[in-house]
Amino acid sequence: MRVLQFISRAIDSLNRAVGYGVAWATFVVVLVVFVDVVMRYAFKTSFVFVQELEWHLFAFIFLMGAGYTLLKDGHVRVDIFYQRLSLEAQAWINLLGVIFFLLPGCYMIMATSLNFVHNSWMVMEGSPDPGGIPYRYIVKAAIPAGFALITLQGLSLAIQSLTTLTRKASVALPAMAGIILVETLLLSQISGLSGVPDLPYLFMHYLPGWMFLALTILLMVGFPVTFTLMGTALAFGLIGFGWSFFNLLPLRIWGVMTNVTLLAVPLFVFMGVMLERSGLAEELLDTMGLLFGRVRGGLAVSVVVVGALLGASTGIVGATVVTMGLLAVPTMLKRGYDPELATGTVAASGTLGQIIPPSIVLVLIGDIVGVSVGDLFMGAVLPGMVLVVLYIIYILMAALIWPEKAPPLPKSELEGLTWPIMFRRMCKALFPPLFLMVSVLGSIFAGVASPTEAAAVGAVGSTVLTIANRRFSRKILEEVMTATMQLTCMVFIILVGAAAFGLVFRGMGGDELVRHFLSGIAEDHGKWFVLAVVMGLIFVIGFFLDFIEITFIHVPVLAPIMIEFGFDPAWFCILIAVNLQTSFMTPPFGFSLFYLKAVTPPEITTGHIYRGIIPFVIFQLIGLLIVVFFPILVTWLPGVVFGR
Repeated sequence: MRVLQFISRAIDSLNRAVGYGVAWATFVVVLVVFVDVVMRYAFKTSFVFVQELEWHLFAFIFLMGAGYTLLKDGHVRVDIFYQRLSLEAQAWINLLGVIFFLLPGCYMIMATSLNFVHNSWMVMEGSPDPGGIPYRYIVKAAIPAGFALITLQGLSLAIQSLTTLTRKASVALPAMAGIILVETLLLSQISGLSGVPDLPYLFMHYLPGWMFLALTILLMVGFPVTFTLMGTALAFGLIGFGWSFFNLLPLRIWGVMTNVTLLAVPLFVFMGVMLERSGLAEELLDTMGLLFGRVRGGLAVSVVVVGALLGASTGIVGATVVTMGLLAVPTMLKRGYDPELATGTVAASGTLGQIIPPSIVLVLIGDIVGVSVGDLFMGAVLPGMVLVVLYIIYILMAALIWPEKAPPLPKSELEGLTWPIMFRRMCKALFPPLFLMVSVLGSIFAGVASPTEAAAVGAVGSTVLTIANRRFSRKILEEVMTATMQLTCMVFIILVGAAAFGLVFRGMGGDELVRHFLSGIAEDHGKWFVLAVVMGLIFVIGFFLDFIEITFIHVPVLAPIMIEFGFDPAWFCILIAVNLQTSFMTPPFGFSLFYLKAVTPPEITTGHIYRGIIPFVIFQLIGLLIVVFFPILVTWLPGVVFGR
């Protein structure tokens, strides 16, 4: 047992050291992109070397930091049942998940990508652009290297699981050795498989459907999503095509690594996390609370306004919910607010960053569907404002019908607050985040900067605001970098797993199967009924899956089909984004509910939060219907700005 524990600690130390270095690389990316923006717009010059360095570092971050993210249990898992299980049951899930999903999936990617790297090395592949970075095979080598670190961390997780299950070295050591031996023999043989054509016809004919069913069931077990995706893809890919089919996978991963649009995600994450650490949210909540405090429900209205402002400044739902949960919920309870109204307001307001730009989900959906991120940012402004207005209407209605649930602030707290004093406080609290929001979104809307460039400016701007607010320190910087790295790895390793799953699903004709099914519905009931079915499906799936999983697994299949039916791509993307926002608020897997429960006072129960969020989910669906019936809310602003 001591030998196994020593190996586990050694692996953990390795990934911890690598993770620390990769975390600093996130700050380097921010600086490199910012310098590129300054050189391009201030000095009218640009260097191919610098531009390629940006996405090289981006690839390095999400691949090499994935092992550290697994060490910190930062990869998303559907833990509806997992979190309720005993430690022994969780250990069994982790152990079996490593054996049947993580190790085979990582082997699949390492084996195919090694050949991918070798071919690049043989021809001494370099940048196709003059002045670019040479030796491109070094960048490609990050694929097998990153998944080697994940494999090692998976072994460490298996050792820890075995330690939980048995304290006897005489049992654990042979068991671990046997697992590794069997796994090695199995993986060494699968490259010779070329499909299994003699399985029952019904199984083979509906293989894509069985694949989706198997994935859905396996996700509910609770092992991290990305490795469940990879393991499922490998199993069904071997049944349908054999090993050689997966040689296409490294090209899919390389496409993610070289996608400059996706580089905006870690930059926006850095901006949001840094702004959350700046302390500006506290000043915003205090000032807005005093501004609206004279009205019944005014404190809750101020929370919605601050949620919208923070959403437009950060785009990070978790950071917004946690910040407002820590600050606003105790304040509202102290002022006599009903616990359900207080928690529901905070949980709903914190999710506004999901739709109000700059939104990470819009960047991801835009890249998947092939719609300009600038168009989506602009098209999401009015739907986001519709949701803000709907939330405020509900709060004021609730305060009117049940005055005791949302009392105004006591007059003693408002004494001495003249309008000149309030104006100065508002300017001090509102100007920094508004300036940052206008700088980032204004540069995108005006066509001056791309979303990636604007995100870099926003990341540097949020750092400057933190320094100006006297909150900046090395510790804060390291916390921001580490959080950025973990969120980036979580998102893009899922994208790698989804790429493997999508490759197999499409190869088996899964998208044609879905298209045929939806076309049949459209012929019988019309395309608008199909839209209702698709939106209903996404809404229901959101009860169980995270928005990232839905974005990477379901959107690539559904969006092209709906666009073929004649729906406007940008409008459909915004509908998906508004719908996905509800996934943060719907139990049992609403992330906002988990975030909020973790930071609220002990007297707040899960029942308070669940009951409090129901009216906001209803108004969210009303907002979705408004966007469905009035597409001009999405198309008008981009048309005015771009003259379409």
